Amino acid sequence: MPFASFSSLHIFAQIAACLSFKEAAEALHLTQSALSHRIRKLEQELGFQLFVRQTRRIALTPEGERLYREVSRHFASVCHEIEDIRHQALRGTLEVGSTPTFAQHWLVPRLGRFYQRHPDLGLQLRSKGSRVDFALHPADLWIDYGDGHYPGLDSRLLLDEVLLPVCSPAYAAQHGLRENPTALAGCLLLHDVESIRQSDPHSEWRGWLAAAGLPVETGRHHYSFTHYDAAIIAARSGLGVAMGRYQLARELVARGELIFPFDTTYHQGHGYHVVTRREFSSLPRVRAFLDWLQQELEAMPDGAPTGA
Repeated sequence: MPFASFSSLHIFAQIAACLSFKEAAEALHLTQSALSHRIRKLEQELGFQLFVRQTRRIALTPEGERLYREVSRHFASVCHEIEDIRHQALRGTLEVGSTPTFAQHWLVPRLGRFYQRHPDLGLQLRSKGSRVDFALHPADLWIDYGDGHYPGLDSRLLLDEVLLPVCSPAYAAQHGLRENPTALAGCLLLHDVESIRQSDPHSEWRGWLAAAGLPVETGRHHYSFTHYDAAIIAARSGLGVAMGRYQLARELVARGELIFPFDTTYHQGHGYHVVTRREFSSLPRVRAFLDWLQQELEAMPDGAPTGA
């Protein structure tokens, strides 16, 4: 059945966002009585209640919460499309979400080249360690570290990833680590649990030790960190041996700040994936960013991890 106009849904979304008729009225330059009238009429047309009116505040009903999720999502898509049309597609702002580790070690150092290609396109980068959730953290696209399973979303593999130990050159020399993994028995093993979904901080090291044909008991001393950067900083400072991600650690190795003391790698089925909502995947600014990412990948040097 036909119901409310676009403007009525817009008013509903404004009120739902702040849960205040007063704030919404000020933002929309309307009176509170006018907003109340529009909402009552909207509720009559829809056939269900949107808000619960309490003494000093309002709250969304379950039906109102469900409608708000859909309305806000689709309004965002419409607003993005209007912005693209109005600003000739590659103006405005591109909103990118990324895991903090990938943003700091891979993405941000390369953004200068994206700016050179698209100087009129602004960029807002949000670094979040949580799982991709466009309702909770809106963005045009996300770059996530995971297994590639994103139900209801479009995703493509950007970079595959393998794990292997990293440490400072001085620490490797002190413990005789080069091509001698049995020497790990006397080392402090550093764990990053940022990307581990289960409560098992030793899982990455245990997987690598198995891949290297070493018993789990090889590692007796452990420190765990909730962020990859902390483990890498600890390794660079000579605290111990961290389980590194090859794609993120390779430049530190190239600069001589870290080394890969062993050739053995462990693939746990994770990589860096670009994730978009299906209605956003064809936006010109999203396509421009994806094209630039592909060029950056093609410019990366080939080669497998080495122990040198």
